[in-house]
Amino acid sequence: MVTQLTNPEVIQFIQDHINDDPNDLMLKADRYPDLPIREIAAQIASRQKVKNKLPEWVSNQEIIFPPKGNLEQASSEITAKFKARWKGGHTFLDLTGGSGVDLFYISDRFDLSTYVETNPELCAIIEHNFELFRKQVSVINIDAESFLKETDRHFDVIYVDPSRRDMNARRLYALEDCAPNIIELHELLISKGEEIVIKASPMLDIKKTLKDLSDTYRVQVLAVDNEVKEILFYLGRGFEGEAEIQAWNISDKREDQEFSFSYSEELEAFCEISKPRNYIYDPNAAIRKAGAFHLIGLEFDLNKLHSHTHLYTSDDMKKDFPGRIFKVNEIFKPNKKEIKKRYPNGWVNLIAKNYPMKTNELKNKFKLKDGGENFLIFTETAAQGKVAIACEPA
Repeated sequence: MVTQLTNPEVIQFIQDHINDDPNDLMLKADRYPDLPIREIAAQIASRQKVKNKLPEWVSNQEIIFPPKGNLEQASSEITAKFKARWKGGHTFLDLTGGSGVDLFYISDRFDLSTYVETNPELCAIIEHNFELFRKQVSVINIDAESFLKETDRHFDVIYVDPSRRDMNARRLYALEDCAPNIIELHELLISKGEEIVIKASPMLDIKKTLKDLSDTYRVQVLAVDNEVKEILFYLGRGFEGEAEIQAWNISDKREDQEFSFSYSEELEAFCEISKPRNYIYDPNAAIRKAGAFHLIGLEFDLNKLHSHTHLYTSDDMKKDFPGRIFKVNEIFKPNKKEIKKRYPNGWVNLIAKNYPMKTNELKNKFKLKDGGENFLIFTETAAQGKVAIACEPA
């Protein structure tokens, strides 16, 4: 496949038809008997799908994109560059090569990088792509466990991104369910690498995983524009102690937000409860996933609305808060009469936190639709019970 897709005529055909529907192109395959239309259609579909996710790759006409399944789990350009900030050294091993996006950026920080992958087609694609950018990477076609058992090399950093799909394409989350099984390979991994970095699903149970991987010294919950994309575990050979938890919310549009803590600090912390005041604070998604529910309030001198409501409040605005800030306009009981009186046209942006109904249910019940600049927060407070808080972005 690689040889066909490196043909200049094929490359030009892809660029000429980059905005075409790949399915329509397949139906017209008989018009182009001398071209590998199936492979071309797949490349066009991939380029269309990841034009925002991998802009640097898409801008290069000669890059060959991996199959759809590999691209779905692949890191985005922004998250791959984030990972490249943290590690550097002499030898790096990507044990579950896949699409090669993370290695593409991380390899610049190491003298020698190795890519291990069981799929020979992927290996050929990666060799082609890395040669395009003159990146020195050794590509080895073998499964992860066999490589670890057979190699006598020792690596500064081993990176693992286990497959999170089973044979029926169902999504998996726990590390012991993914392939390779990191829990089973743990001792072998730590014998071959000074440090191990594991990329995991955003749905993973962090505290349970820390019990399974007790030599974890850092966990990074990584969100992009307030959507958690992945969780990174950093394991150190011989490390004993408590892991630092870092909640990162990164973006191309603004400065990164970061909040660090430990679970023992969170366990000992207490954030006082109060009724809603002048401002309401909604922590970013990374902080919520990381579980800094009391410390975030203490750090910014805020009160919680309820012990189970992860919304915070203050009289004066805390401008540096890592999340959304709202100016409170009014608090009222959430019934149809009161809502209709305030939003006769039905336009308001809904948020539901610690409330028995979800936003879609609330929209149906009160005939509301997202729009405009105002927000309506449905939540439970310790002081007033279930309320609706009319507010606007501060």
